[in-house]
Amino acid sequence: MKAILQRSPIVSRLTGSCGYPVPDPVAVAQGMSMTSQDSLTVLDTYGFIRHLGELTVSSVRGSMVIAVIDLWDIRPLCRLVNLPCLEPWDEDSLSVALNEAFQYSSVVEKPYIIRLNPLLSRSLCPRLNEVKVLVNRPVFNRNWGIGNRWRLPEQWGNNDERVKLILSRAREHVKSGDVLVEGYLPADSSASRSLYVNPLPINELSGVKIVEEARPFMINLIKGVNPNVEFKDSKAKFDSIVRDAWRVIDNGPIDPAALIRFCLLKLVREGRLGNVPIVVSSPYLIRWSETVMRPDYNPNPTYFMPRNINDITDATHINPLALVKGIGDYSYGSKVTVVTSCDVYDDAGDGSIVIINDQCPPPANVSVIEVNGGVELDRVCQLITSTLDNGGVAWIRLSGFRSELKAVVDRNLCDLCGDCIALKCSAITTDEQGYPRINTDECIGCGLCVSACSRGAITLFKPGS
Repeated sequence: MKAILQRSPIVSRLTGSCGYPVPDPVAVAQGMSMTSQDSLTVLDTYGFIRHLGELTVSSVRGSMVIAVIDLWDIRPLCRLVNLPCLEPWDEDSLSVALNEAFQYSSVVEKPYIIRLNPLLSRSLCPRLNEVKVLVNRPVFNRNWGIGNRWRLPEQWGNNDERVKLILSRAREHVKSGDVLVEGYLPADSSASRSLYVNPLPINELSGVKIVEEARPFMINLIKGVNPNVEFKDSKAKFDSIVRDAWRVIDNGPIDPAALIRFCLLKLVREGRLGNVPIVVSSPYLIRWSETVMRPDYNPNPTYFMPRNINDITDATHINPLALVKGIGDYSYGSKVTVVTSCDVYDDAGDGSIVIINDQCPPPANVSVIEVNGGVELDRVCQLITSTLDNGGVAWIRLSGFRSELKAVVDRNLCDLCGDCIALKCSAITTDEQGYPRINTDECIGCGLCVSACSRGAITLFKPGS
C-alpha cells in the first residue's frame, strides 16, 4: 500500500519513497476510512498538532493509522484526546505496531497513532511492505450504526467496551523489567518496554523501579500505583537523537536555509528592513535560538538586534503565509516570509521567499533560481533584496551543499568581526583568543563562511593537496 504523506521536508526526506504528499493528508485518510479502505498517513509533530482536532472527531470504518515522526512529545496530547498511541523502539516492534494498528483501528473505530523516533522512521517503508491489509473497493454506508455518522462528529464518542478492548491490547504488549525505557531511547535487552503509551498499562508496570525518558510522562502515570518509582532524566539522549535526525534531513552541520537567514541578518543590521521588521518562517527552516529575552510588555514596537542567524526569525507557524496575512497593514518595518514549497503557497504574497523541496515541486508558471551552495551567498542576497524592494516572490532551489573541500581561517586577515560565528555552524568554534577555528571533520565544504567573510580570511582548500 502507498502511504499518504504530509507536505513536509521531514516526512519527505525520511519516508518519501513509500507514499505521495498531499496538502491535507488527514482529510484524504478520512475519505478512505469512511469508504472501508485502510490507510497509513505520515505526519510530523507540527502536522499532528495541526490535525489533532480533526483526528479527535474522526469516524473510522476502514483502519486509519497515523504515523507521527515526533521531534517533541505527542504522548500527552494522545492522552488528552484519548487516542490509542503506540511507541515502537526497534524495527521488529515497528512491524508489531503496524500490524496491531491496522488490525484494531477499525475494531475500536478510532485512529491509531504510532509515535516514531525520527531515525526509526527510515525503516517505515520496508516494514510497511510486510503488513497484511485488506484491499477493499470503496463502499459507503451513510448511517452505519449511528444516524448521520459522517455529518455529525459530536455523535462520535467513547464506548466502554472499546476502551476496555484497547486497554486489554495494551496489557498484551508489555515487556517486563525493572527499568522502563521510553521507546526513543536505546537500552539493553533487560529493559522494560510498553508498546502502548496511551493507554499505558500501569498495573502491569507497577513493579518498575526506574523510568528512563526525556519528559516525565510515564513516571507521572506509574506513580499512581508505585509512588517509589524513580525518574531518570534522559533529555540529553533524546536531544541527541533529534539532532542526528536533523543531520539526516539537512545533509550536514549547517542547514540549507542558513543562506537566507544570513542575508536577512545583514539587511536587519544595515536597517534595510525598517525599524522593527517581522520575519515569519516555516518551522522546518529555523534552528533553536540561545538568546534569552526578559518579559517585556511595552505596547510600542520593540527594536531587537539579532546576534546570529538563529535569532533572525521572529515567529514560526505551520502555515506562515496565513499568519503574515493576519498581521495586515504593518507600518513599522518589512514583513518577510520564509517557507518551503511543501508549505501552502497558493497565497504567497510580496516578500515571500520559497525554498524548493524536490518532493513538492513549484507551480509550472514560476521562475526558479538555482543556487549552488554557500559560495553564491552574494547572488542570493541580491535576489532577496530585489524581492523585498520590488515586491513579488523569490523561488530558490538550493543545491551543492556538500563538497570535498574544507574551509580554513587565516588569522592574519581576520579582524574578529564575528560574521562567520553568526552562522552558528557546528563546524566553526573559537579559540582562546576569540579567533574562529574550523573543524575539518565537521566542515562539509559548503562555502557559506567563505562568502560571509568580508575580509577574505576564510578560504576553501582540498585536503592532501
